Amino acid sequence: MEKAEHVVTGGIRNSYRKGVTDMKIRALLPPEAIIVRADVQTKEAAIDLLAELHDQVGHLSDKEAYERDVWKREGECVTAIGMGMAVPHAKSDAVKQAGLAAITVPDGIDCRALDGQPTRLLFMIAAPDDGDLHLQILSSLMTLLVEEERRERLVQAATPEAFLAELEAAEA
Repeated sequence: MEKAEHVVTGGIRNSYRKGVTDMKIRALLPPEAIIVRADVQTKEAAIDLLAELHDQVGHLSDKEAYERDVWKREGECVTAIGMGMAVPHAKSDAVKQAGLAAITVPDGIDCRALDGQPTRLLFMIAAPDDGDLHLQILSSLMTLLVEEERRERLVQAATPEAFLAELEAAEA
């Protein structure tokens, strides 16, 4: 079976075999884009902080435009998926490099999750406006986060490095 390597926006390497994508979340999430035990009290503050992290690591060309696109997406469908997680995201012309940012909020915040539970783990996907890269990222992320114990270890991580180590172990 032949395997072809492709480079996707932002230098992300995907391996394609019969249409299956092997997307490594770790390649999208620099340690500087993670805050453990974030001091946020609202969904709005969390989204602002996540967008700021994306901006600081160079994923965005225009933070304000990207945030507007995230809020537009939130208006269409709440991205707090339940189980203590939210994945706000947007496809946007303001994204110059696809990536992730993450925060943990151990006490939880109200993100209007479908199950009514507080949100403790937030990942924000920044994806370019063209294509469906955001869906590939979301699928890979959800595969990693399906286990409750793993989500809890991420929420309890004491440092961004410990957070990344948990993700890397899951991807191994």
